[in-house]
Amino acid sequence: MLDMLDARHVRMRAVPRLLAIFCLLVRCPCSHSLESCKNSEIEPEETSSLVTHLARQFRTNVSTEGEALPSQIPRKLLFTYKTNLFKAEQGDLSIHEKILLANMKRTVRVFQNMTGAAPEVEMWDDQDCFTALDELQMKEGHELALDFRREAVGMIKSDICRLVMLYNTGGYYFDIDVAPLDALHKVLDPRATFVTTKIKDGNFFQAFLATTPKHPVIRKSLTKFKTWYNEYWAPGQNQKKLRRETGGGNIGTALLARSFKEWSSSTSESPLLVHHAGKGGHVSQFFQEWQFEMQGQGVAPRERGHFSYDDFCDWGAVDTRTNTVVLIARVYDWRTNKICEASKLSKSPANSLANFLGLSLP
Repeated sequence: MLDMLDARHVRMRAVPRLLAIFCLLVRCPCSHSLESCKNSEIEPEETSSLVTHLARQFRTNVSTEGEALPSQIPRKLLFTYKTNLFKAEQGDLSIHEKILLANMKRTVRVFQNMTGAAPEVEMWDDQDCFTALDELQMKEGHELALDFRREAVGMIKSDICRLVMLYNTGGYYFDIDVAPLDALHKVLDPRATFVTTKIKDGNFFQAFLATTPKHPVIRKSLTKFKTWYNEYWAPGQNQKKLRRETGGGNIGTALLARSFKEWSSSTSESPLLVHHAGKGGHVSQFFQEWQFEMQGQGVAPRERGHFSYDDFCDWGAVDTRTNTVVLIARVYDWRTNKICEASKLSKSPANSLANFLGLSLP
């Protein structure tokens, strides 16, 4: 009977009226459960309320027409690195740091185009991260700050730092070598409170993370990091093995994915999850790690069967609902110490990715 409604004209602000209509049409009690309704094919995450059922029915219209940033996530850009590149003297920067600084400035410009106003920008160095952890209003804060200081792997320090940044203020976190595209804001669901990218092993590619302040998944992930370090520092622990077994060394991606799964209790693979009222009404959105190719002056997703794994410059994130590339995973090739060319799989000349992004070689 739902197909009698014209989905093109449904908006979430009309949910109360639609609830009444829905209940009358299917003669299902308007409790907060759909379990007694027959012929209802709803994923486990979305079984608890009529609101979430209607959101699922009309999510395509809600998600792709607004072209507006999520209303609950602060319009704030977050970066972290061992030093604050924005404050550094140009003469003190290496070639790769100059490339990364240029990319961050580009990210700020892209975000300004999205919002129509200059965004608030924060970049934390290691000392900023330590201080924030030490002052964190969680029982794990002080000891996790000490773990952070002892951690020798910069990638893992960054994993922890982005969590405390997002927990304190919320916002949009980007690794400094990630390049968001203009299409990003067109596919972000305006209700989203947690946004990231999934990778093939089920973990999260957290080089891009957008969340509301004090998000429960971020809090749980900080707690898991402390638990992981307790195990890591335990007497007799094979530390190399533990690192290898935790996300193949990508500790943050594994712990964040575990935290989300435990919090949501969802087995859904949907790119958009409208969580029930017991989860605070949160909405989670996922992009998918994907290989892309240059086509003319733009980028396009490759067919999955044609993926190649011999180059890490040709990867990004795709919105699978619209088949749109929304960000480039890396602009810097650490092996050759230069901007990624993305040329092996491209139909355009070398450096076409740099030209497309408007980045120039130092």
